[in-house]
Amino acid sequence: MFYDAIKLIIITEKLISRKVCEIIEEQGGKGYTMVPAGGRGLHHFHATDSRASVVDDFTELKIEVILSHRDRAEAIAEKIMTSLFQDYPGIIYLENVRVIRKERF
Repeated sequence: MFYDAIKLIIITEKLISRKVCEIIEEQGGKGYTMVPAGGRGLHHFHATDSRASVVDDFTELKIEVILSHRDRAEAIAEKIMTSLFQDYPGIIYLENVRVIRKERF
């Protein structure tokens, strides 16, 4: 059986990933997945190969969090937006998903 959940996706620089993850945990997120991100953005192209950036901290990451409640996802997004994305680049969006073992989220 599958259950409704919400996936919060954050794309930002590796430089602030630790702070993003701290906010996720502080706001009740039980876990997250981080993967390299790349592509074309508003300002320029972001590569994902080993030479993506002269400074590793400026490489892009996609952080995904699955949560049982939309309110919690929106609270995490708002906290990241107000405390980090005023000074650092980033994108946040939500997706509806269906999960097995809803107690994990």
